[in-house]
Amino acid sequence: MRRLFLAAAFAVVPMLAQDVATVRLAIFAPDQVISSSNRGKKLFAEVEAKGKELQDRLKARADELQSKEQQLKSTSLSEEGRAKLQRELQDGELQMRRMQEDSQKEFNKTQEKVMNAFQVEVGPIVKQLSEEWKLQLLFQYGRESAAFLLPVDDKWATAFTAEVVKRYDAKFPEGAAKPGAPAAKPAAPAAKPAAAPAKKN
Repeated sequence: MRRLFLAAAFAVVPMLAQDVATVRLAIFAPDQVISSSNRGKKLFAEVEAKGKELQDRLKARADELQSKEQQLKSTSLSEEGRAKLQRELQDGELQMRRMQEDSQKEFNKTQEKVMNAFQVEVGPIVKQLSEEWKLQLLFQYGRESAAFLLPVDDKWATAFTAEVVKRYDAKFPEGAAKPGAPAAKPAAPAAKPAAAPAKKN
């Protein structure tokens, strides 16, 4: 009985191998679409601009606090003036922490809005191309999943994404926004939020 089961199992292996060989699949890399397409770069310029705006705002506040810290080192300050300045510094540090939290929420909101717009725009292109290529499987490739997907044929691995980029730019010439949509701000490198100055004892 055991021999009969093994014989049947081995007979199935060639059939499975043949089925796998006929599977039509492709790899889609959204990050590559964003960085390579004119439309993607223009769309996400709003995220970069928002990050720069918030960073500048936090830096200005941090500079004010640093200035107060320098004033505390002055030997010409009266005890009353020093106490007042210390209270202002403590209040400023608290406000700075709140500004950092609010800035992060505002940045996340902008990023989510832009990502949703990107998905709405690129989704139909991916769906149509998948149907045209008669795909049975479509792997999404990103920084988080890079370790689980190691393509050995770069040309094949990037073919689907390259075609999405081509069609995306064709659908939105020169990265133009949809009619009635607000224009994206100029791109600017986003920086990490400034940290509040260390509290003096």
